[in-house]
Amino acid sequence: MDKTPADRWLEEAIRAHGDSLLRLCFLYLRDRQLAEDAVQETFVRAWRAYGGFRQDSSDKTWLTRIAVNVCKSALRRERPLPLSDAPEGSYEAQFRDDTVLQAVCALPQKLREVVLLYYFQELSTPEIARMLHLPRNVITARLSRARAQLKTDLKGWYFDEQAETASQ
Repeated sequence: MDKTPADRWLEEAIRAHGDSLLRLCFLYLRDRQLAEDAVQETFVRAWRAYGGFRQDSSDKTWLTRIAVNVCKSALRRERPLPLSDAPEGSYEAQFRDDTVLQAVCALPQKLREVVLLYYFQELSTPEIARMLHLPRNVITARLSRARAQLKTDLKGWYFDEQAETASQ
């Protein structure tokens, strides 16, 4: 049986973006099973809507937007476990001692969202602005607030600023 253009596109999209979408969904949902379900739902929605995709953005941006919406819906339905409550040996447990990840996950959702999209999905601020239907300056401001919050939360974790400035 011949594959449709949507089927071929889906196979390539899964290969190209599946892992990064799984990481994004996991960081949003903090649960491996919920993240896997969210990625599957993302690709199902994208495949169904493929004919209507205007290609105003890249496939990655479009899929990420769908994944973010799926994750937000899942968060409204279920409350995931905090990462620190993950069972030993689980996928989630490998992140247990990741101080930066914990700090990012502790950010308010609006700030966490832009950090995940910018740093983890490597999207530009204009792409994020289009994706979230917000002005670019709002995205820039949220990134700035998130960085300031992370700098405060992580002070002394990576290096001691006072010791560094004293040695210069």
